[in-house]
Amino acid sequence: MRRLRDIASLAQLAVLLEVSAPKPGNVTPAKSFSDTTYVHFLASASALWSSALSAARRGWLAGRGRIKAEKVGLGELIKRAVRDTRRLHGGGNTLLGELMLLIPLCAAAGYAAGRSEPLRASSLRRAAGVLINATTPEDAVQLYRAIRLASPRLGRAERLDVFSRESEQELLELGISMKQVLSLSLHDSIARELVLGYPLTFELALPALLEAYSRTGDLLRAAVECYLHVLAEVPDSLIERKAGRAEAEKVSELARQVLASGAGEGELERFDAYLRSRGNLLNPGTTADITGACLFVALLTEVKP
Repeated sequence: MRRLRDIASLAQLAVLLEVSAPKPGNVTPAKSFSDTTYVHFLASASALWSSALSAARRGWLAGRGRIKAEKVGLGELIKRAVRDTRRLHGGGNTLLGELMLLIPLCAAAGYAAGRSEPLRASSLRRAAGVLINATTPEDAVQLYRAIRLASPRLGRAERLDVFSRESEQELLELGISMKQVLSLSLHDSIARELVLGYPLTFELALPALLEAYSRTGDLLRAAVECYLHVLAEVPDSLIERKAGRAEAEKVSELARQVLASGAGEGELERFDAYLRSRGNLLNPGTTADITGACLFVALLTEVKP
């Protein structure tokens, strides 16, 4: 089971690297938000190991055929991870989106290991698809509870609203799985990653990260460049939710300009100042979550710091 423990440790390391990289507009070692600091993220990362290990173990059991894929319980594992991370700090929402991406990937890594498959990006992505496709209505209910625990700033939905207790019963009565309910929110990049098989993580972020790391030998610098590449290509859905589509597209255009200029220290500082000019309204948090998932994939498959 040492390999499974390594999966959990690398999930922690991915979170630590993601928050430690000086990504413009995000919490970093040097910069905080009014309700959330770097220390809050460190506390969250310290609490991740147990649920990440449970995800890897359940994935391994499914890969070995000892339990069915639908019994892995991704929704409950995500809820447990959110609960554990919230328990250790008094700040705001730190890792909800990142945990929604990382926990299925931990289970997928365990699944591939259980099938004696080498941990490559292709096998990891394939395994994640198997497990997400197998999610159940109970997983959907547990995911709703995880989201409420994290208390993110979300709008209300007309149907199947995550903040409505009646929605949980409707999910169960109608047999709506976690994947199916996420399919109703494809405007959100996290939901889209899970439903469509992590296209941004594997097809955009990972190549950008590996190229930058090969060129610079600096994993934190590579994480920043990866983040900028994703943000430049895909308007951040958290910014869009809080500030509107036009502002999200403007931030993506600025990210493209930063990359075109070489992403030097001055350009990064000016971009960061703009993103912080209105509190955390322009925080590209979803892009940071995808960067964290990408770091985990890289650490599992190709990168040893």
